[in-house]
Amino acid sequence: MNSPPPRRPAELSRMLGFGQLLAAAAALAVVCCILLAYQFVALRRNLTDDLAVQSAIMADNVAATLMFHDQDAAHEMLRSFRHSSFLAAATVYDRQDVEFAAYRNGAAEATAPLLRDWPLFAPISVARPIRYRGMALGRVVLTADTTGIRNGLLRYGALLAVASLGALVTTSLLTRRTKVRMRRAEAQLQHLAYTDTVTDLPNRRCTYEALEHEIALRTEAGGRVGLLLIDLDNFKVVNDTAGHAAGDRLLRQVASVLRATVRPSDRIGRIGGDEFAVIVAPLDDAAELERVGRRIVAGLRQPLQLEGGEVRPTASIGACIFPDDAHTMSELLSNADAALYRAKAGGRDTLAVFEREMILATQRRARLERDLRRHLEAGLLELCYQPQYACDTRRMVGVEALLRWPHPEQGYISPAEFIPVAEETGLIVEVGKWVLERACRDAVALFRQTGTWLSMAVNVSARQLRDKDFINIVERTLAETGMRPDRLELELTESMLMEDLDGAIDFMHRVRALGVRLSIDDFGTGYSSLAYLQTFPINHLKIDRSFVRLLPTSGTTIAGAVIALAHGFNLTVVAEGVEEPAQFDWLRQAGCDYVQGYLLARPLPLAALRTRVLEEQTPAA
Repeated sequence: MNSPPPRRPAELSRMLGFGQLLAAAAALAVVCCILLAYQFVALRRNLTDDLAVQSAIMADNVAATLMFHDQDAAHEMLRSFRHSSFLAAATVYDRQDVEFAAYRNGAAEATAPLLRDWPLFAPISVARPIRYRGMALGRVVLTADTTGIRNGLLRYGALLAVASLGALVTTSLLTRRTKVRMRRAEAQLQHLAYTDTVTDLPNRRCTYEALEHEIALRTEAGGRVGLLLIDLDNFKVVNDTAGHAAGDRLLRQVASVLRATVRPSDRIGRIGGDEFAVIVAPLDDAAELERVGRRIVAGLRQPLQLEGGEVRPTASIGACIFPDDAHTMSELLSNADAALYRAKAGGRDTLAVFEREMILATQRRARLERDLRRHLEAGLLELCYQPQYACDTRRMVGVEALLRWPHPEQGYISPAEFIPVAEETGLIVEVGKWVLERACRDAVALFRQTGTWLSMAVNVSARQLRDKDFINIVERTLAETGMRPDRLELELTESMLMEDLDGAIDFMHRVRALGVRLSIDDFGTGYSSLAYLQTFPINHLKIDRSFVRLLPTSGTTIAGAVIALAHGFNLTVVAEGVEEPAQFDWLRQAGCDYVQGYLLARPLPLAALRTRVLEEQTPAA
């Protein structure tokens, strides 16, 4: 179940040894050249200075011999240079620039011709005028051999070479130790780059490279590759309620279940927060892919132990096969994702195998998401209001805000289609914020035009309930619109509350502290519990239309029990979906407080609602 070694870039540790030594050698070479050049200039200057001093002394000493034309004495003086190791020649010239006396020790002739011809090592000559009391008598010229400079440079160069060699040996030893440390660091980076740190499974990058490798292999040799995309159904609930540490422990346990469920040849990877992928290869037939997928579904239905109790993560899985369903890696991933979406839309905790018509559904979903985002920003959504009536007086007491989307090309799109898209993409938070603000503004406008404050019920999504800023949004909306808090009612569903019970109760208390009322929508269809109902600071219960539809021929026991239960907790009851007079009569006699449905009024736009309110205010003739 391990992925093949991923393609790796050239390792730095491999290039470090030779490259570092080469750089060190080049640097040492530059430094040595600079030091040799400095040493050469220094030696040559010192030699020139010595010649200048010697020529000054000689000019003073031979002045008398020139005055008296004593050439023997001049020769004898010049011979005193025979003990000098660097002087090659000394010559005295008279006033007519004729050689008067000279001394040569043969050093210049012994110097190698190559050195004599090279300007850098050419002999150095210094001339000094000979004067006596300001009168010019001639000049003396001393010439020095540069063999000493050459020998000095050779000795200095040898010293630099030995020092450089030692430095290179030291660098080599240090580089070797550095390479070992870098290899370890590279191995750690390689592990981090291709491994998920929570589950120790291959991460998204490694999984995709393994999938690409399998597809390339099957393209050349023939055969199939199966892909399973797995999305955990209840991970967000655990993460939000028990914390990220518990979520990580759940992911590790899920990884263990996957390892124990798939075949030895299959590869598992974590490709997202609660998403996994299984590469099923080699694959002989499509039935084998389904069997692997169903084993995973069954395995994740089993309870897993976490701190605080058991969790059944369950999973939705999308399956796709290369090359039967897709011919490229991107197409395989896209089609598997379409199958995953079908599994989630079909109730979760199941496996869906890719079919061609899923592509059209995926494309439509993508268009809906794009258009919904654009139309929300452009303010093209609408609200209609479903009137709510008191059973005893049949007078309107409130409305429920219902979102409508008039698509310019497709007409009105059903909320049952676009609300799930908004929920999955997170756009529901912005949509809910817009609905809340628009409903409050319309309620205030309706009051100003009719003098009647109607109760305004607004549905709250699960994502809004989890949004830490939602309470602030409600408070800000009330302040900005002028809406009376006691006229605003937020509708919550049972299933939403049970996802995070403690958080939901805290949310409800904070909302009630603002003066806003609360109701539980679709009561009886979720996780009803009398104990929980006692702790919820709510005002209303709404009987789901699925129970109302059965009235009065059946379903009376459940509906009557809900009404009695609500009144026992001092809650009012709203029945939705009332379409028949017999349903209304039974609910009124059973003590139901309010009803809504097509029998009394269909959802109305704001202008029609205003007209309806004004009509009710006009006394009947």
